[in-house]
Amino acid sequence: VNGTTSSVQVAIEYDKRDDRFAPTKGLFAGTSLEYAGIGGDLDYTLGSVSFRYFNNLFWSVVWRNNVTYRFISSNDDSKDVPFSERFFLGGPYTLRGYDPYAVGKKKRSQKAHDAYLALNPTDPTGAELHSMRPFGGTQQAYYQMEFEFSLIEEAKIKGVLFYDIGNADDTLSSSGFRSDMGFGFRWFSPIGPLRFEWGIPLNRRELERAVVFNFSIGSPF
Repeated sequence: VNGTTSSVQVAIEYDKRDDRFAPTKGLFAGTSLEYAGIGGDLDYTLGSVSFRYFNNLFWSVVWRNNVTYRFISSNDDSKDVPFSERFFLGGPYTLRGYDPYAVGKKKRSQKAHDAYLALNPTDPTGAELHSMRPFGGTQQAYYQMEFEFSLIEEAKIKGVLFYDIGNADDTLSSSGFRSDMGFGFRWFSPIGPLRFEWGIPLNRRELERAVVFNFSIGSPF
């Protein structure tokens, strides 16, 4: 949905981490509420709750946790939630075993279905799979856990083992949650943490990759 957004947001945060960029202990909790519709074209309410916990278990091993829930709703019953504000999961900052926008509500595209079937007339099952396009949900919830440990202390290179689980849809149910696990390493360079991670989906579906590589800059949470 194209248009102008005019909104006001209220946020409350509690931060007891020992470091904002590379915490080894402490916790962070935050909640926010955004109301859009004070002028502009888009009219919605968006809320978010997040909790993060860090603990140095032993030596250089840090146990990191992140739980996040978000919702969005239209302030006008006659209008749907803007597509640009809907939620998806996947990629280096949520579910690392899936491509960006891969996890979330999908809708069938008749145009994509017909185009695939024109090239593959004997594969109606494949046409149905390829016709599903990301649409996004009005709710999302996900949990990330990882163990970060030092590999080469002098070079500021660390290793990581991680597990993620989450879902993005209009209604969240246990059957819709997707999970992954993986490993990687991080270099705390002068421009910030460089992350190289390989995620493996645990409940892989057709058309999804067996291993997803992610490169990103900055902390995952």
